[in-house]
Amino acid sequence: MDKQVDTKFFGHDATEHEKIMEEEAWKKQPKHFSKCRISALAAMKMLKHTLAGVKKGRARDGGKGLPLEVMGLMLGVIKPNSVIVLDSLPLPCDGFESEWDVKISDRATMLMLDVQNRMEEKGSTERVIGWYHSHPFEVGVYNNCFLSAIDLSTQSNYQKAGPAGWTGVVVDPMRCVAKSKLEMSAFRAYPDGFTVGKDVAPDGESIRETPGKNWGTYPEKYYQLETSFFMSSIARSTMDLFSKDSLWIRIIANSKMDDEEYSGKIIKRMTKASTKLTTANSFPEKVKDTPKSDTSQSETAKIAHDLCKEHTLGILRNILFLGCQCRPKRRQTEREDKQMDVCESVDTKV
Repeated sequence: MDKQVDTKFFGHDATEHEKIMEEEAWKKQPKHFSKCRISALAAMKMLKHTLAGVKKGRARDGGKGLPLEVMGLMLGVIKPNSVIVLDSLPLPCDGFESEWDVKISDRATMLMLDVQNRMEEKGSTERVIGWYHSHPFEVGVYNNCFLSAIDLSTQSNYQKAGPAGWTGVVVDPMRCVAKSKLEMSAFRAYPDGFTVGKDVAPDGESIRETPGKNWGTYPEKYYQLETSFFMSSIARSTMDLFSKDSLWIRIIANSKMDDEEYSGKIIKRMTKASTKLTTANSFPEKVKDTPKSDTSQSETAKIAHDLCKEHTLGILRNILFLGCQCRPKRRQTEREDKQMDVCESVDTKV
């Protein structure tokens, strides 16, 4: 499995790349790039940079300052339907979005061009394929990964003039710390003139299903890519050695049963699965032996499995870390029974 990952993401096929560039399928299909694969190295560097912005901002005004937004570049390659991010490069640009002006934008552009020229001179197969920035906002039920009006304008302009597959990633560093997991999403802007339903969110779901989620001012003008992470075989082997004796502690400590966001997702999944099963039971002659009926049953089984796993982890967490007394009460000795009888008799006399 690891060897396949190394070949798939880290390998470079010159013939395949030339074919992709010749076809230019992204100009014909607005959502041609549907997946963004981010290496563990790039994700770690982006998270470290965004957390540094949080720390720098809070250190201002006598320790009462607000976290600063930061930005940087992403290096990688494009594959059919996918953007592969292999590394990241922080830019010396930080502040609040409302304070960013033309000078900062021009500086970032000049740095990007300089990096690209240096990579071409060295004959690197990697290219600057996008940018990332942070949204260090207050932690809520949903993450703060979205494109604001300014973000959307920046992404759209770079997408038109920049390299093929240009993608923007938004990192929510505050939520990464609070939830102990990576909270970053990749986005691309729709071309001018392309429209989708106003009720459709960038992730493809209905906006009405997640009324508390912030998608920015123009959610109908960009879409979210399926984001996932990967690592090389060497990195995976190293991580396995480091986490061999302690990973179970983190797994148990991070039970999701008390997480409001997780509960909401489970309820939504149960509702969809229940609707599919009800349809299958109401019209058995239409859905009998169809892939959809099998899918609804497997989804129901998966929900049950996830709930059982999280309940078990929650019980273990309470026992090991929170000191909950889950053991049965100790049986009283005969001496204690006599003491209780004496106390009761005294109470009666009084």
